[in-house]
Amino acid sequence: MTPAVHFYYPLAQRDRATGVGHTPASTGLPGNYVWTVKTHAQLRAIGFPCRLCETLPDEGIIVTHREFLPNSLVPNARQLFVCIVADHSRHPFAQLHVVQNARDPMLVRFSRSWPAGFVPHWTESALIPRDPARGHLFENVSYFGLPARLAPQLRGDRFGELLRGHGFRFRIVQKDHWNDYADTDAVLAVRSFAALSYHKYPPSKLYNSWLARVPALLGRESAYQAERRSELDYVEVASTDDILAGLDRLRSDPALRAAMIRNGTERAAHIEPARIAHRWADFLSHVAVPAYHRWCGLPTARRRAFLSMRPLRYAGFSAADLGTRSIDFVRKELVARLP
Repeated sequence: MTPAVHFYYPLAQRDRATGVGHTPASTGLPGNYVWTVKTHAQLRAIGFPCRLCETLPDEGIIVTHREFLPNSLVPNARQLFVCIVADHSRHPFAQLHVVQNARDPMLVRFSRSWPAGFVPHWTESALIPRDPARGHLFENVSYFGLPARLAPQLRGDRFGELLRGHGFRFRIVQKDHWNDYADTDAVLAVRSFAALSYHKYPPSKLYNSWLARVPALLGRESAYQAERRSELDYVEVASTDDILAGLDRLRSDPALRAAMIRNGTERAAHIEPARIAHRWADFLSHVAVPAYHRWCGLPTARRRAFLSMRPLRYAGFSAADLGTRSIDFVRKELVARLP
C-alpha cells in the first residue's frame, strides 16, 4: 500500500487567528510556512495526494521544516521523517532530508547514513516584473533581502554615493515589497566578497530576477554557480570594482541586457510552480515512498541500531560543521574590513 504523505505544520491554529498567508499577494512569508503549507497546496493543485496536519501523525511519510523537528524527536516503526533543512542543519533522526542548494554537502558528499534530495525553493509570491515602460532606462539597482545579509561594503552611504557618482541609484527593498520589481533595472545580491560557498542558501534571488526580467549581479555563492550555464544567467562579482564594471557594461550594451532577459525568461520556465510541484511529487513517489517501505520492513534490531548510532554520527557532523563555520566566519570578517 502507498503510505499517506503528511505535511506537518503545527502553527496552523495561530496562523488562522493572525491571517498569515491567507491572501494570494502575501510576500515575505516565514520559510517554515512556505516550505510546508505552500508545498502542500502546490502538490494538491497538480493532483498529488497529501494532507496538511497540525499534530504529528502516528504513521506515514511526514514532511516538515527543520524548525518543527526538535532533536529529541525520534520516528517510530511506522513514521518516515522527511526533514526540510532550509537554512538549518540536518536532524539527528530524520531518515530523509530535503536541501535547497544543489551543492549542499549532503549531496556533494553523499552518504548512505544521510540520504538527501534537492528540490528548488519556491519563487516569490505574486511577483511583479519590471515595467516594460521603463524601456532602455538603466539606473535603479535593488537588493531584495535582509540588510544584515548584504556584504558590509554595500550597506553604508559610501557605496550608495559611489554608485550615484556613476549615475546609478542603489536601494535596499523593504521586506513587504520583495515581490515588486516594477522600477528595478538591475538586481544586486552579495553576502560577502570572501570566497565562501554559503551552501545552506538557495538561488532564490537568481530565480526571482529571471522571473522579473531583470539582469542580476551576484556573489560567488555555490547555489548560483550550480545554476549557471552561461554568462547570460547572471554577472558574477567579487568586489565593488566588479559591480561598477558590470553595471557600466550592462548600461552601455542594451543588446547584452536584452539577451540576458530572454535567457532568463527561458530559464524561468523550469522553476515555475507547477514544475517545482512535479519535482516534489517525483521525490516523494520515487525516493520517500521506497524509503518508507524499507524503514517499515527493517527488523526491530536493525532499526534500533540505526537510531542508536545516529547521535554519535550527528555529533561528528556537528563538530566538523562548527569547525568549517568558524573558519568561514574568520574569513568573512577579514574580507569585510577591506574597502
